[in-house]
Amino acid sequence: MSTTDYTSKILGMEDVIIEDYTVSDSAHKLVITMPRRTHICPVCGTETATVHDYRERQIVDLSIQNKRTILRYRRRRYQCPCCNKRFAELCSFAGRYQRFTSRVAIAIMDCLHTRQSMKDIARQTGTTVSGVARCLGLQPQTPPRLLPEVLSLDEFKGNVDGEKFQCILTAPLQHKVFDILPSRHTSTVQDYLKRFPNRNEVKAVVMDMNRGFRDVVRAFLPYAKIVIDRFHVVRYCTWAMDDVRRKLQKSLKPETRKYFKRSRKLLLAHHDKLSEEDRQAVSVMLGFSDSLHQAYALKETFYQFMASPDSTVGAQRLHDWLEAQRLLAIPEFKACARMLRNWKPYILNAFDLRVSNGFTEGCNNGSKTLKRVAFGFRNFRNFRARILLAADHYPNI
Repeated sequence: MSTTDYTSKILGMEDVIIEDYTVSDSAHKLVITMPRRTHICPVCGTETATVHDYRERQIVDLSIQNKRTILRYRRRRYQCPCCNKRFAELCSFAGRYQRFTSRVAIAIMDCLHTRQSMKDIARQTGTTVSGVARCLGLQPQTPPRLLPEVLSLDEFKGNVDGEKFQCILTAPLQHKVFDILPSRHTSTVQDYLKRFPNRNEVKAVVMDMNRGFRDVVRAFLPYAKIVIDRFHVVRYCTWAMDDVRRKLQKSLKPETRKYFKRSRKLLLAHHDKLSEEDRQAVSVMLGFSDSLHQAYALKETFYQFMASPDSTVGAQRLHDWLEAQRLLAIPEFKACARMLRNWKPYILNAFDLRVSNGFTEGCNNGSKTLKRVAFGFRNFRNFRARILLAADHYPNI
């Protein structure tokens, strides 16, 4: 086998004739042609082997030894003797009007599965940003056909197409991103959900305290139990505890104030998970204020409520906590108590169904990372495609 044949095999172009090869400091350059064959006229179907002329195209291939590979392809145009139609020969390694090979297109699609900007992908594959965008445009945009049994709804800040927030839907049990909606508006979500034929088969929907999402779910997913994510419930309590600490800090001396600020995590941690040394430190801090001591007791009781084995036990512990909060009347905990009363049935559902928005929040973080790496997106279609591609590559995006 000749050297030329070996080169064709390495390039994956066994049916290509390499006429010339040069190498420089920056690129490998090959002059190639296709074997002359009989073609069928696309207009009348007549067979012809008559060559009308040659036209040269420059096509980029995958890099070799960190150097660009440039193919100067002398492409034949055939002429039909019957209808006089002129047409280009069939080419196996590049599509019509493409300036890079099919292998480069596959490499671009693989890169689109990762968190890279289009500019970085173009630099890595030796193409242009517009070429990468064309490959992204080939990504199917067909929405899913059926809703999962457990659905998770959340919003995230995307800043695309004039909308500050977008909506993400995931299937938390399957750890898959279900879809991305262009906005978080109630009308957008309801128009999306109402077209699914299996809406009555959805058993649970996980979300945060979003009244718009709640109203849409109750209207269009009538048999789904609404579950409020536990993290969003707990943070109301930790916010209140932190507010009590900050209020106390303002009345302390600078040295003590710094100590309280640096030790904030000790006050928020579960008491039974602290070491003996940390417990002693917490005891010293609680001695500075009765209100801080009472707030700490409320926080610990709240954690016990959140650790309830089922909704029955949880309902009783919630009742006891709300009564304790009413008697202590700590103003910083009023918002937490109001939230618990307003969302009580949906919070209690979390103790029986044991599903959360943890996977969805991870997806939101990945989407924001992708947005930062790409320096933002202007087109929602491209943004949605990139998120879905990255989610397919990364189980937790």
